[in-house]
Amino acid sequence: MSAVSLGDLARTFMLRRQNATLKSEAQRLSTEVVTGLAADVRKKVGGDLSALNGIDGSLALISARAAVTAETALMASTMQVALAKIDDSASALSATLLSLSQSATQMTMDQLGEEAEETFRSAIATLNTHLGDRSIFGGTRQQENAVMDAEGILSLLDAAVIGATTASDVQAAIKGWFDGPGGYSDLAYGGGGTLAPVSVGAGTSVSIDVTADDPAIRETLKGLAMAAMIGRGVLAGSDAERADLAGMAGNVLLQGQSNRVDLAARLGRTEARIESAATENSNESTALKIARKELLGIDEYEAASLLEATQSQLETLYNLTARLSRMSLTDYL
Repeated sequence: MSAVSLGDLARTFMLRRQNATLKSEAQRLSTEVVTGLAADVRKKVGGDLSALNGIDGSLALISARAAVTAETALMASTMQVALAKIDDSASALSATLLSLSQSATQMTMDQLGEEAEETFRSAIATLNTHLGDRSIFGGTRQQENAVMDAEGILSLLDAAVIGATTASDVQAAIKGWFDGPGGYSDLAYGGGGTLAPVSVGAGTSVSIDVTADDPAIRETLKGLAMAAMIGRGVLAGSDAERADLAGMAGNVLLQGQSNRVDLAARLGRTEARIESAATENSNESTALKIARKELLGIDEYEAASLLEATQSQLETLYNLTARLSRMSLTDYL
């Protein structure tokens, strides 16, 4: 019986093909051992990809929704911190204003006016807080500052109270500017309407409808502005009227505290709904990932055993290839 032998070129091609096959198999098995999922998805599901596509589509939707939910939660949280800062400073100033007596000296009045103006400027800066490139209190106009800068507003108020001779005159002028046409909403507020509701979960939408033009915020700015006028030359020469104005401003801030609390509570309820939706999204995502694992999962122990065997075959092939490449005519004979 005659022996069949392979030529050098044919043997080289055969070894290369076997090497490529074993490498491909090792790569597939390595992926399966690491992921615990079948590398050949179509073969694993018998060619029917409908269930897998449904799961992947749901996971993609949840992922997109989770991103929106996280962004909305961060915005609501940032707004809550800002509102708390404004409320704390307004409440503290209110207590100071209401504790002022009619016998307060001009120096005390001037210092109080400076403190009130600084509090007003701080409140305006807080309302102009940006989250990334978004103005959080600007409503639908998020690329602009929510309100005019503090100095601009105070200058407009300086003009509005010109000619006022009593604390009541100043109060009426400032109230008219903040509440009436051609005042705060038209000139100072730079934002837009409230944001439309966004979907944060299956069947759950929330709306963050707080802007710098909210009545509770306007009322707080009104009280702060009244107090700030004390240090800007209004009612100069009449410490009694300035003291009355301080008391009026303190009352406005005190009465507005309940509205500020209600505003924070309203935002807090929205935060609670967002958190609940985020939990539901996470639970749904976990359930879908488990279902996907059950659909595409493999026996990891078996895959690891096959990988070890394949690696052993590769090593044998490398050794054989090296040995054949070193074979001389003397060795062959």
